[in-house]
Amino acid sequence: MRRLAESLRSRLRDQGGFALPTSLAVLIVVGGLATVTARAAIGGESQSLRDRHVKMALSAANAGLSAAMYRTNLLQPGAVQCVVQSTTTGAFVLSALEADGWCREQGEDLGEGASFTMRVSGAVPLHVNGQALTQRSIVSTGIVNGVRRRLLLKTNAATGEPIFPNGYAAVSLDPVTVSNSAQITGGIGSNGNVYLRNSAQVCGNATPGPGKVVEIRNSASVVCAGNTLPAQESFNLQPVDQGNARTVNDNSRIGNPPSSTQPDPCSDCGSVSWNPTTRRLRLSNSATLTLGGNVYSFCRLDIENTAQLKIAARPFGGAVRVYIDAPEACGGAGTGSVSVRNTGTIVNLNPDPTTMQLYLVGSATYPTSATFENSAGLSGELVMALYAPSSTVRLQNSVHITGAVAAKQVEIQNSARITWHESIGEITSGSPVRLFKPEHYIECTAVPPTAAPNSGC
Repeated sequence: MRRLAESLRSRLRDQGGFALPTSLAVLIVVGGLATVTARAAIGGESQSLRDRHVKMALSAANAGLSAAMYRTNLLQPGAVQCVVQSTTTGAFVLSALEADGWCREQGEDLGEGASFTMRVSGAVPLHVNGQALTQRSIVSTGIVNGVRRRLLLKTNAATGEPIFPNGYAAVSLDPVTVSNSAQITGGIGSNGNVYLRNSAQVCGNATPGPGKVVEIRNSASVVCAGNTLPAQESFNLQPVDQGNARTVNDNSRIGNPPSSTQPDPCSDCGSVSWNPTTRRLRLSNSATLTLGGNVYSFCRLDIENTAQLKIAARPFGGAVRVYIDAPEACGGAGTGSVSVRNTGTIVNLNPDPTTMQLYLVGSATYPTSATFENSAGLSGELVMALYAPSSTVRLQNSVHITGAVAAKQVEIQNSARITWHESIGEITSGSPVRLFKPEHYIECTAVPPTAAPNSGC
């Protein structure tokens, strides 16, 4: 046993010189791996930090676009004017364009190392989709800890001259479906897709929005040499400008029974319900009411059964403008809409649709609509112009409108028809308001290659 123990100790002494280099080699390898891992971790963290800065710079640039569009819509500068922040008072004021046709550079510190600078171009006239538009470009640069991202946004605003897109019987800002045996004589346009179903027919252009399509199924068709090419620019509808119609109007002409101070005649007057305080008008049973004034402002209009709302003959021209006010001004939900159903109807005693103009102000909070069901005028048609840029228009069954319809959403079903009338082009909004909406969004090079603000975009 003693000899065996001494033999083992001798062998261990002989390997002592080998253990140290091995241990050192292992430590070197582990240290190298640790260094590589540390470098990878540092590199990954650096890249992650840069990615965050890139995203923050894009957000800052978008903030610049939003600020520019908001200020422009708020102060409504002229075509060669700009909105700038006063260097003395800090208030936003109007100023002239710079020599290069752009507004002077504006900027803002967003905090935490983020900021933006932006410039806005002068307004350029644009004629597309039968509309007169005006276009402004906005270039915004977001900067976060030295990381830059630059964006270009082209914005369009309708001038309201004319208010209805020329040549289009119906325009829907949302996607539109024409189904069953519905017919459109004149163009139909949308900022979304256009869906034609069953035996629906469009005699004219069916124009979807930029990058959108016309989808035709069953025996539906586009005829009369119409095309289905998408629009290059979106359809743009101005908000309803009712001016002072809410307080200065011809509502006082409506009475029950009518008198010398309330000369709008009615029949079956007991079925004419009018509340001048709530501005709600309801015609039922076989009632008729003939509007002979120029401007009316209602919170709600209901026509049902065989009742008729008539537009008096106007041998010397002029229009009856009926405004359906916003729900916010009328008590909220349930207001701001029109319902014409069963065999109730609007009868225009004039052949020109410009003599009956129906406007829905609409709301971003409450749903509003103009619904026509089973309605027909004396000649089988409703001769009118219907403008509802923030509302839904529903046409069902045997409704036939001669004139034009423009709305946020248009629904056309069954045997409903819309026929464009050339006099519609004479209707203008008369409003100086130009609300710009986003149209083309482009990311540019971080730094413009030339002096032009939109170079590299």
